[in-house]
Amino acid sequence: MNIHDLSEYQLYKLKSIDPTLSSDWSDVVNSILPKLNQQGQDTVYENILKPRGIFLNDEDNLIHKSPNTLRQTVENLHTNNQELSAISRHMLKIIDPNINAYNAIKLADEVEAILSYLDSVDTNNSISDQKYRQMIRTAFLYDLAIWIESITLEIKPGLRRLDTDTIKSYFKEVFIKQQIQGRDFRNWDSSDLSFQELTHLPSFIKKEGKDRKFFIAEGQSYWFLIGSANKVDKNAYSFRRFLYEDESGNNVKKYIYLTHIVLRKDQMHDPQYMEHAAYCMTRLYTLDVGVSDTLLRSVHEIQQLYQNYLQPLLRAPLEQDGSNPEIVIRERLIKFEKQLSILILQKLPGMIEVALHDVNDQDYLFYHLDQLIKKMNENIEDFRLQPFSMYSTSSEIMAVKLTSMAQLLNKSRSLLCSQEKAIGDHTETMKATLEIIKANLEETEDSIENLKSFKDSIDDYKYIKENGSFWQKLKSRTAPEYSLEDISQMEQSLQEDFFMSTVRLAKIQNESMIYVEFECNSIINEQYRHYAIADGKLGISRLPRILRLNEDKSKFNIQSIRDVIYQDIFKSNQQWNPHNA
Repeated sequence: MNIHDLSEYQLYKLKSIDPTLSSDWSDVVNSILPKLNQQGQDTVYENILKPRGIFLNDEDNLIHKSPNTLRQTVENLHTNNQELSAISRHMLKIIDPNINAYNAIKLADEVEAILSYLDSVDTNNSISDQKYRQMIRTAFLYDLAIWIESITLEIKPGLRRLDTDTIKSYFKEVFIKQQIQGRDFRNWDSSDLSFQELTHLPSFIKKEGKDRKFFIAEGQSYWFLIGSANKVDKNAYSFRRFLYEDESGNNVKKYIYLTHIVLRKDQMHDPQYMEHAAYCMTRLYTLDVGVSDTLLRSVHEIQQLYQNYLQPLLRAPLEQDGSNPEIVIRERLIKFEKQLSILILQKLPGMIEVALHDVNDQDYLFYHLDQLIKKMNENIEDFRLQPFSMYSTSSEIMAVKLTSMAQLLNKSRSLLCSQEKAIGDHTETMKATLEIIKANLEETEDSIENLKSFKDSIDDYKYIKENGSFWQKLKSRTAPEYSLEDISQMEQSLQEDFFMSTVRLAKIQNESMIYVEFECNSIINEQYRHYAIADGKLGISRLPRILRLNEDKSKFNIQSIRDVIYQDIFKSNQQWNPHNA
């Protein structure tokens, strides 16, 4: 079996593996890995298992190497950022081994507050400090997962009859895992058009999914059903949110609303247990209440278009006709981007204009757009697992485009829904960065072209000295005041100036330009930095253009910038430029 033959559920199980958070990882691996051919096994090992600390030992058995503790991480930090050092010390106090009991709600408050504070620490545009911050966050979360098993939790069972095991399982298998994996955290969405076709889900969950919208995260012993958050910037998987039950009314008539339902796998056939679960489902908060029918239909339409026309492009095997692999991948992804623009992205400005008049519509639209982009991200990451596309520049850039598109949508929402700017003004704002870069590019290229005339003067002088007549030599006695080395240095200086102007522009035009590694906290290739530039109406009717700049400025290639800035994916038969690969 090839890796692209794995089902979505099998990929879900593999991507959900984390030995520190759940002990069934070896069962999952052993149930899937032997079915793959050698190439597929190697791909899973390199791209899924090794990044999760799973390695082959000398006997070719898979073993798990425990992640660094927070204390080890702090000891190895090399930073002058005092805030990072101070918050690390405070985190160590939370996971004090001498503590043997903790109130669950207090723990949730403290953990989420300190993570929020960590995220707000100013790293002064230092990528190294940003990496340290992520290392601190990850080590703290893993330490929490181990520490929580050693303490007694003070809990309130509530309507859902929560107990210590349920709460600890959610804390580790959902909250902590989602915090570590970020947008790569896998779940199932009941609003997905293929949801009812999933064979691994219990019939009760699929039946409830026909009428209600929620996410499903699978744990070792539980199914966790998670109601949608009402804002894109709210974490649906929050531990505090999981513990909370919203009560209203009085003792005579009390109403309870839930954001999470927990189903025990070993009690799914108990009629009494399922009767109570069905009642809890009636109390689950859903996001689509009060949303206009027009918007509901529009969102459903783009979901259907993605499933029917776009997702198959990423799941279909790549052509094996002997062509250059990068060309094959690039053509497939250009086709994907064209279809995405025509079928979905070009409709977004109109959908947003409709949604601006109602806050419920805004919440619903931007929430589902965020989820759709997340789904695309997952699909492109699965696409990149194919050995053929694993090291492809085109697939790397598509991953960056989708990651930055989610960030651009968030920025657009903040600006548009605040109504600080009219729709037309917002479009002009989002176009500005692209126009500035074009102007800077033209100016730089003109200056480089002028340098060629200086080089021609040197070449002419050398030719006359060697081959010219007496009178030609007499007329050109004065050598140029500059050398070829001077011209080369001036050209290098011009390219470096353009490089730095792009870096500075990302700080100035931050509404329509994104420094992906910094703003999205996503490092896809450490050899390059990526800048995303908004494109199209409202900056979202096309995927952003990606400037991929080598961290080694001496390798900067200005032609690659021109190729990106002036590329039009709707023009066929564009030349493939190996300098961009």
